[in-house]
Amino acid sequence: MTSKLLIALLSALVLATGSVRAADDTVLLSTLGYTTGQSVLLTHMAVGTLADAYGGKVYKSEQATTIVNTYINVTKGMKEQLTKLVNADTLSKSDAQFVENTVEVLDLVVREANDLKDYIASGKQNDAQAYEGSRKKAWKEIKTLLSIKD
Repeated sequence: MTSKLLIALLSALVLATGSVRAADDTVLLSTLGYTTGQSVLLTHMAVGTLADAYGGKVYKSEQATTIVNTYINVTKGMKEQLTKLVNADTLSKSDAQFVENTVEVLDLVVREANDLKDYIASGKQNDAQAYEGSRKKAWKEIKTLLSIKD
């Protein structure tokens, strides 16, 4: 009788631990998704703020280039980590899809930052237009990714 009770208690404990673990995973994944989305949005906004500051002569080209390179490198690092997460094959299909979509949007943010960097280096109108086009494209996809309404 005692062994049956012990087995029943251990089974209940294992099952309870599994459901607590699933709840912890849900909180972890929700937090990761929220902070990742925030990072994408804030990086896009930071690149835009830098463009405005550079246009307003707050920064010289060397300073602006250093800042934009920081944004590019950090964003590339984030993209690499998210790619590793997807490749680890531990996410649900929907979570993996969100992460893959995020990586695609990060590519657009990197393109936007590189286009700004090109404009800072050249000062040419066609580079300014390329930046503006990539900025708008990135914003459109960020809104879709994060379900932001106009």
